[in-house]
Formats: sequence, structure tokens, C-alpha cells
Amino acid sequence: MTLKVVGLYRFPVKSMLGEEHERLDVGPRGVVGDREWALRHPDGKLGSGKNHARFRRVRGMLEHYATYEGDGTSSPVVTAPDGATLRPGDPRIPERFGAGVELVREGEASHKDVSPVSIVGTASLRALADLLGDADPVDVRRLRKNVVVETEEPWIEEDWVGREILIGSGAGTDGGREGGPLRLRGLQRVKRCVMVTQAQPGLPEDNRVLKTLTTARGMCIGLHTDVVAPAPLALGDTLVVR
Repeated sequence: MTLKVVGLYRFPVKSMLGEEHERLDVGPRGVVGDREWALRHPDGKLGSGKNHARFRRVRGMLEHYATYEGDGTSSPVVTAPDGATLRPGDPRIPERFGAGVELVREGEASHKDVSPVSIVGTASLRALADLLGDADPVDVRRLRKNVVVETEEPWIEEDWVGREILIGSGAGTDGGREGGPLRLRGLQRVKRCVMVTQAQPGLPEDNRVLKTLTTARGMCIGLHTDVVAPAPLALGDTLVVR
């Protein structure tokens, strides 16, 4: 099975809006810079769009854009709805998000919910729209996936659990870019949460999305993967499943 990468996304700060890219580096812990920063409360819980044992819901996070300065990932810049720009250590962060809240970098414990890299297929986005009764595919921004793959069969990426996924110019051959293609292994289906329903710039609140996924798909869409062999990713890359 040979497919093509048609979308790449990175989210510098957990539960905030992120960046669309033509190329991303992938290391052992996933897309470099992805969810590497988070809002942390004094009790250690991370700011999120939901409440959880590890997370605390902070309203308005999906109204904030997070990007990196320059080409590195050493420091994010958060742009607020009013145009203010915030960086780690800025005293306005606790003023806006709660007393004692800090913008902190990932340590030994990952900020990611489950896996280093997540994938969804375009046919699944169309199929979910069909379930909702909508004409246009569901906007992938609701799902916050790292990699979007052009597919013809809905939900096919969820069948890759336990299989090796090769992405790169030489994924379908014995050649390719120096060092070989990116190698991932499918871990489990992605179980979605209330984040998919929440409003963000250009997308209204839509409670149908989670209700429909819950009823029709066991709350799942897309695939969690682990990194077997790191390598860069680029739009147009070939994806092969073995």
C-alpha cells in the first residue's frame, strides 16, 4: 500500500493553535517541538481543553496561536486574541491563565496524551462529514493530528495497529534520502475528547462531532504511532505500510 503525505502540523504549546508546515523533523520523542511546551498550574496539572487526572481545562486556549521564533524550538511565542505576544516567564501569563500558571518546557514526562506522532487519512475526514450530514470534509484542525495522508478508504489508518509505517522518498524502495525513511509503528486508535467540539478561529463550536464519533466509531478517529527510526518528514512524501 503506497500513499502520500498531504498535511503536516505541529503544536508548540499543548492545547493551543499551532503551525502548518511543509517539512518537519521527527526525533525519538516525536515531531520536534510538538507539544514541547505547556501551561503548568502550581499543583503540576497542565493546561488543556479538558479536565483529566493530568490536565485542567483552561478556557480560551484554542484562541491562542503558538509558534517558534526563527527555525529553532528553544522558545515559543504565544499570540493572544487581543494581539499580545507572550513568552516563557512573561508576568502576564498568570494574569491571563490563573495564579501561579507558568509556560514550561517538557521534561522527562511527555506533554503528549498518548503517542509521539498521530496520523489521519483524508477519506476518514470525508467519512466523518458524511456521518454528520455535512458536504465538506471535517476540518483536520479539529483533530490536531501531526500527519494527514491522502487515502481512498475511510478509517484504513486505524487498521495499521502493530504494523510498520515508512514515510520518505525511499519508503517504497531500497533507496531514498540519506539515513532512510521515517519508520513508525502503529500503536492504537486515537480516542477523541471534548477538544474536537470546541470553537477556534474559523471553526464554530460543534458538539455533534464528539457525539457522532462516540456513537459510530467508539470515540475514535486516526492512529497513534511510536517512532522506530527518526527522520525528516515533508509534504508529498510516500507512505508505505508493511
